[in-house]
Amino acid sequence: MCISFLHQLMQISMAFEVTFCVRAETDTGDSVCLVGDCEKIGNWNPHHAVILTRVSSPVTSKTANNTSNGMNIWKKTITLSDDTKDCRYRYFIARIVESDSEDSERVVDVLRWETNIKPRLFSPRDYLKDPAMYENTIDTFGEFGQKKHVSTGWLTDETEIHLRLHSNPIYMWKSRHRTQTYSIKCTPLDLRFRDTMHGDEEDDYQPITIPTANYTKVFVSTLKNGQEKPHIQKTYGEVYNPDDFMIFSARTIDPEYLGFQLNWFVHFPDKDPKNIGYNYIIPMEMKNTNDVKTILITGLTHKPIGQVKVDYLLIKPLVGLPMTMEVSYQNYWNFERAALDIGHKGMGSAHSQKESVRENTIASLQSAGSHGADFVEFDVMLSKDLVPVIYHDFHAFATYRKKRRDELENFRVSVKDLTVAELQSMQLSSVHAANEKDDRESDERYEDNVDPKETQPFPTLKQCFEDVDEHVGFNVEVKYPMLRMNGYIEESTYFDRNKFVDIILKSVFENAKDRRIVFSSFDPDICTLLRLKQNKYPVLLLTVGRIRHDEERADPRCVYVPIGVNFVNFANILGINVNSKTILDNHELIKDVKKSGQVLFCWGEETNDSNVINKLRELGVDGIIYDRWMVHEDVSDLWIVNDAKNIIGIDQMKSTKENVFKLEKRLKENVSQPVDNDSK
Repeated sequence: MCISFLHQLMQISMAFEVTFCVRAETDTGDSVCLVGDCEKIGNWNPHHAVILTRVSSPVTSKTANNTSNGMNIWKKTITLSDDTKDCRYRYFIARIVESDSEDSERVVDVLRWETNIKPRLFSPRDYLKDPAMYENTIDTFGEFGQKKHVSTGWLTDETEIHLRLHSNPIYMWKSRHRTQTYSIKCTPLDLRFRDTMHGDEEDDYQPITIPTANYTKVFVSTLKNGQEKPHIQKTYGEVYNPDDFMIFSARTIDPEYLGFQLNWFVHFPDKDPKNIGYNYIIPMEMKNTNDVKTILITGLTHKPIGQVKVDYLLIKPLVGLPMTMEVSYQNYWNFERAALDIGHKGMGSAHSQKESVRENTIASLQSAGSHGADFVEFDVMLSKDLVPVIYHDFHAFATYRKKRRDELENFRVSVKDLTVAELQSMQLSSVHAANEKDDRESDERYEDNVDPKETQPFPTLKQCFEDVDEHVGFNVEVKYPMLRMNGYIEESTYFDRNKFVDIILKSVFENAKDRRIVFSSFDPDICTLLRLKQNKYPVLLLTVGRIRHDEERADPRCVYVPIGVNFVNFANILGINVNSKTILDNHELIKDVKKSGQVLFCWGEETNDSNVINKLRELGVDGIIYDRWMVHEDVSDLWIVNDAKNIIGIDQMKSTKENVFKLEKRLKENVSQPVDNDSK
């Protein structure tokens, strides 16, 4: 950057003319912007950022869609004044549409932005000491402080649409065509014109050419190595092979006007692919957040030649909760830190034991933190009145009394069908009690529940933030019902995904303060929404792997770890949270995850063995989720352990015996040098 300054003696203040200059790789229609911590450069709000001016043409290269891209020089001179206050700032690349109205802000689609934990810094004091250090320098986008962190953007104003082809969705009607190789190219269509068309004098029903949506780009990904990152389509589209998981993605300001045309090409060994058909997907077919549509493939003679199942997902921006660009942990992890100890549902799934604390309660979370847990993992869902509550299962077993006073029964009730007040007032029975024979002396249904509030089920997410030590991180598992391989759906008629995630995110951002947070979910679509609706907290994909065939989910992204790893790369989320048995059975999976630069958590019954925990640490996992109670050596059944010497707690597994973040804070406070925020 280049700087000059004016010293106004009468006012004893300084005004610095700062020329911000950066080298960045951009494409046609992109802009490079500057945002920072003062009003002149937007106060970290991307809508109020300064748009730089391109002053040099890129070294051009032709891409598949014949647009040029390459390195550009972008610059802008800005007067900064406020005595000698340091200025912190970042660069980002976006597509911008200026508003025609003074009452509305410009539309900003953030494509990539600098996400080093510590932003760039202009220090007037340093400049006065050594002006040459700042003058005539050109920054490089994403590179500063000997670090490089660039993340893709989130949804500020636009809606993102995914069209997915998976589970072998193509069915050609003629048997001889079913063995051929096909590629598909997706073209965006602008359907605005349909509302402005007027009838001609002669109604001849001639075909109408639908204009393409030139501002919208469609990217393609296939969840396999080397093809999972979204990229520009080739001339003949992308080849679909058996068992592929293909995703077309596009962003738009007006989803109600964006349609798609899929063009189909058949491949031959000795000549170019041949266009053999097409089909259309129009906005009115996409009324819900997600659904599956079976669409006819129309041949060039305007007759159907086959059909395809298209699975779509709409991700809408989070309204009413503006995201700033001050800091982001979405793609950041301190890999130098040892594996984190994470309390499963707080102190673990041990509420059936009389001496233990019920899982997923305030008391359980507090106890895990006081015993040294770095994070606590818990499950979040919504009550009927749309309050985020902590509970593991989609259903609860409640107790009711029959007409005869001494007869009690259990019945299953959906959590989503009761308000938070109703949930918190119920007398719950455990799943075990519901499945066992009636024993009035031991059956908890016959006991009045007078436990303290912190031990009661269904605490709200807000209560967790308020009552649990601020140094204890939260691994928030967002529960959403999924389809199982056996056709069983975990819960029917559930909340719309966009609405569901919006409510949970708002609660988190309103109450989190400085707490460390990691989101996770078994539902890959929930992971996608959690990533694209906010720009601060990281997300992990949960997966069981292929170890529980009766419980396998139908979505291959959360069953097959290699596909899951590729999905993580596609969605640009932090990493994957794998069942420990899957990892222990195949150590090569750890190498695959680490090779992709992803964070690896693990969970499961096996992690309740201290020997397994030590083994996982040696293998290099980044976080281990386990219960308070763990067994030693050859003790196999966690629930039949009676010998106290075989039972230990989180604090006995940790070398520090203390929450790592609390320990690090204390150590930092005892040293004089400035704190390095990158260690957070």
